[in-house]
Amino acid sequence: MNKNQDQELDYRMDSVSENVSENASEKVSEKVSEKVSDARLSQIFGEALGDEPSKEETLAAWEAFEKKHISSEKEHLQKAEDELSEKKIDKARILTWITASVAVAASLFLFIFRSSQEISQPTEFSMELFSEVTSPKQVEQTLSNGYCVVSTPAATTTLVTLSDGTKVMLNANSTLEYPASFDDAEVREVRLKGEAHFEVTKNPHRPFVVKAGEMQTQVLGTIFDVKAYRKDAPKVTLMEGKVKVSNADTEVEMRPGQTATLQADKIVVSKASSSASDWLEGDFDMDQVTLAEAMSDIGAWYNKTVVFQSQANMDKLIHFRFSRRASLQEIIMALNEMGVAKVRIEKGKIMVL
Repeated sequence: MNKNQDQELDYRMDSVSENVSENASEKVSEKVSEKVSDARLSQIFGEALGDEPSKEETLAAWEAFEKKHISSEKEHLQKAEDELSEKKIDKARILTWITASVAVAASLFLFIFRSSQEISQPTEFSMELFSEVTSPKQVEQTLSNGYCVVSTPAATTTLVTLSDGTKVMLNANSTLEYPASFDDAEVREVRLKGEAHFEVTKNPHRPFVVKAGEMQTQVLGTIFDVKAYRKDAPKVTLMEGKVKVSNADTEVEMRPGQTATLQADKIVVSKASSSASDWLEGDFDMDQVTLAEAMSDIGAWYNKTVVFQSQANMDKLIHFRFSRRASLQEIIMALNEMGVAKVRIEKGKIMVL
């Protein structure tokens, strides 16, 4: 190689070194140091750590990062330039080594940022309120050994008249089991899974008893609702007359306008919700009820498991009125338009975010 060629090679190598050095610094410094303001740095480190630090803490963190990664990168670049001037290293190897070093430094910063984000993620909350039940595609009625069983599908109600004249409106996804005749019975006893509205024919000699879950309701003649879906706390709402509600440990008498709910093996009496029997009118009519109660009712009607992923949303009060003849998609759209929470269908379940 002659002298002119040697000088030309030195000039080109120096130019490459300068360009690579400038590009390497710009790739790391421009994106983070020169073009990122102190306020943005504060936001970045605050988001990554889950707790936004002070300005001084942010600057200190950046200086530590710069000293550890960017400063050492500049040292590597200077070393490369020195070796170039002594012609001890092949040009192709120099370019490859410098490019790889820049990539490593950038990757380290990205790793630190992402790792800190992952650490700051909150613990996931998930609570299932209503759980989908096995129900028929249409109203089914069977008779076996003197007992009748009536079951309803999703979004369907049906009226059942018992042998004593008692009328039972059975809600969606519910099952009622009762004797074909009460003629030889001292107690008129029926069993319920789901929800039903009872208008009991009065008979002082033969009490009427509804068994639902771990709670039973005894009456002589009155109007009331019983709700006992799976995973639901059994409850009785009295409209007219008087009823006695009991379980293995407790017995209480109710007045019209009250609701008795089984909570932790204890029966708790409270004021009845105005929406307790809205399903009889074919509507969702919820006035100042919790979102958890509303979504449980919606899940029971459409037979869809309801899962809350935000505990804070469960106790939010809402006012919601909508026809039960609407599709589930229309109901979800209406709920989302309220802006109280995000509701969506995911893998066949109603998810409340």
